[in-house]
Amino acid sequence: MRFTIWRKGGTAVYLHGGTIAFLAYAMLAGHGLLMAVGLVSIFLHECAHALTSAAFGYPPKEVELTPLGAVMRLEEEEGVPPGWRLLVLLAGPAMTLLLCTLALFGVKMEWLPLSLGRVIFQCNVSLLLLNLLPALPLDGGRMLALILGFWLRPVRVKIILRALGTALGLCCVGLNLLMTWRQGGWNFSLAAAGCFIIYAASTATVSAALAELRGFMDRKIRMERRGITAAHCLAALETVPLRQAVMMLHPRRMTMYCLMDSNLRLRRVLSEEQVIDGYLRMPGERLESLDNQDRPTR
Repeated sequence: MRFTIWRKGGTAVYLHGGTIAFLAYAMLAGHGLLMAVGLVSIFLHECAHALTSAAFGYPPKEVELTPLGAVMRLEEEEGVPPGWRLLVLLAGPAMTLLLCTLALFGVKMEWLPLSLGRVIFQCNVSLLLLNLLPALPLDGGRMLALILGFWLRPVRVKIILRALGTALGLCCVGLNLLMTWRQGGWNFSLAAAGCFIIYAASTATVSAALAELRGFMDRKIRMERRGITAAHCLAALETVPLRQAVMMLHPRRMTMYCLMDSNLRLRRVLSEEQVIDGYLRMPGERLESLDNQDRPTR
């Protein structure tokens, strides 16, 4: 259940019904100001992402405000060039940092009451620090995955992000429990965030399929821009799963697969385009399925 609060061209901004209920609960609990400032801060954070993406010619399809934050969806996110996507990811934290600066400046110039300025500053500092953690699906983790993708194979990127996310999530849970033990109270918001980070790390990405497709598109864009690039050959048995084969794509070279039978005899050579296309169509199959499918019949 959601409500449209703004629409311009092909972009719409929605407010999830649960957000209204959560705001009402926060007001009854005496945290209405903090909740309102948090929602506005998150909304401006996502607007910075959206406006930057639109400036590069990729306007977002929609922005939705939910009780757990805001979500921006692009029509063709996988087609956005990697360098532009990095700037889009940086725009959100830059807006949050700007709000922190404006809160300090507003209090200093006596344009804002001290109590309101403190809430704006603390809320945005917390948002900035949490959002820049190198764990998916946070902006910090998405930027790290994008940067590592230029130098490492996808399997290495997933291992690194899974380890970082799990470690950071456990640290959040442990820190929350330590603070609760020493200071008392029952505020487990940091532990809840840590559990979410651990869950996201265990699944590698929020949407693994979309992330993999995005990585393939990034490689294609990089190769096309270079024009001439070095080739990388891999010898693979025909029984190797397609998922394992695509995880071995070289990040900076065109990859060719020398397909061999059980006696290590070369049967044929597959291009990376054939392997990627086969994986997207039949993710559970093996390399031999491409060989059998593509072999001309007599």
